[in-house]
Amino acid sequence: MRPLTGIRVLEVAEIWAGPYCGTLLGDMGAEIVKVESVQRISRGPIRPRPGSPGYPDGEPGERPWNRVANFNAINRNKMAVTLDLTRPEGVDVFLDLVAGSDVVVSNYSFGVMEKFGLGFDALRHARPDVVVAFMPGYGNTGPYKSIRSMGMSIDAISGHSALRGYPDLDLSRLSPVHHPDAVGGVTAAFAICTAIHQRARSGKSQFIDISQSEAFIPHLGEVFLEYELTGKTRERRGNRHPAMAPHGAYPCEGEDAWVTIAVRTDSEWSALCEVIGDPGLAGDHRFATLENRLQHHDEIDDVLSRWTSQHNYQRVTELLQARGIPAGPVLDCCAATFDDPHLQERRYFDTIQHPDAGTHPMSGPIWKLHSESESRHEPAPGLGQHNEYVLGEVLGITRERLDSLERDNVIGTVPLEGADMGGVRRANRAAGGS
Repeated sequence: MRPLTGIRVLEVAEIWAGPYCGTLLGDMGAEIVKVESVQRISRGPIRPRPGSPGYPDGEPGERPWNRVANFNAINRNKMAVTLDLTRPEGVDVFLDLVAGSDVVVSNYSFGVMEKFGLGFDALRHARPDVVVAFMPGYGNTGPYKSIRSMGMSIDAISGHSALRGYPDLDLSRLSPVHHPDAVGGVTAAFAICTAIHQRARSGKSQFIDISQSEAFIPHLGEVFLEYELTGKTRERRGNRHPAMAPHGAYPCEGEDAWVTIAVRTDSEWSALCEVIGDPGLAGDHRFATLENRLQHHDEIDDVLSRWTSQHNYQRVTELLQARGIPAGPVLDCCAATFDDPHLQERRYFDTIQHPDAGTHPMSGPIWKLHSESESRHEPAPGLGQHNEYVLGEVLGITRERLDSLERDNVIGTVPLEGADMGGVRRANRAAGGS
């Protein structure tokens, strides 16, 4: 039995951080009910152009909101219902769900759940021992609490953006990095597990205030400590390291093929020189000590690049690893990673059949439990796919009421016009509607 079997989680979340939290909890056996709406979706455009990226074979199909890759990749092991939480009927149904659930998690902006009438007090009134985790970008208190955020803005405000890149390039040349989203999801999953444990001992509800930016800052802990000790702000280093040389990515045989190499000690440097067929290089006064190698790093890079460019990156990796030198190939995020023998041996990629998206290899659960012969990997749900089961069978809502809720667009399986552009309510307000 998986550790969270019997736990029901209501996930009111979009994009990555919140959904990833729900996915991790689902991997551990929790029953995840994803709550969306036909008024607002985070499943891409309603009518994307043919050939648009992110869809199987570049074809959006009749229900592109159920086929888009970035949603299906991070929403496995969930059920999905739709509820318009701006209307009393939707809120009432949601609170009925809360009464039979253990956890509510949301990464909406600060105040959104309260605006729905679904703040912590309302949720624990429906379920006195409920665990609630609200995880906006900057937390639920403080002067930044109302600032809207995305992964890139959190990356910037944490200081991470200022550290990335090369010293001769300004910050406008940075590639987008949304690592704080993943960190926020993992942090929330951990916090929820501990709160469930505490609830089992106390019998009381728990409110978890998570700031995605604060969750990420500890990943930069050494940088802050360095500043406190020296009073100096760390500059961008590219691939260089202050205590290792050589240290970087080096071109290999083939088009855009690279290998990473990191030399930590003088003995590793001597071994590297032997591998590349130039053992006398180790005694060269320019490279004999770490201090000298750091000063002449460009020259080392030239020597290494001439050697690595004559070999396949896998061969370079094997030769250096055999001598205990940290090295690894730079794999692209598609074919090379899918075909990687280590990931294949560990069965990281699962072949998943999705009713709308088809059959494709997908990244699998990261938890591997010896007590379970197979990992849990159900396809991501379609929009409102489980309305009938969750609302009808679990809550006991009658067929007549379900039909009425669908006619009134409180529930549904097809997004309304404008739902992919920030919500039809926003469009109505802009047009002067209700």
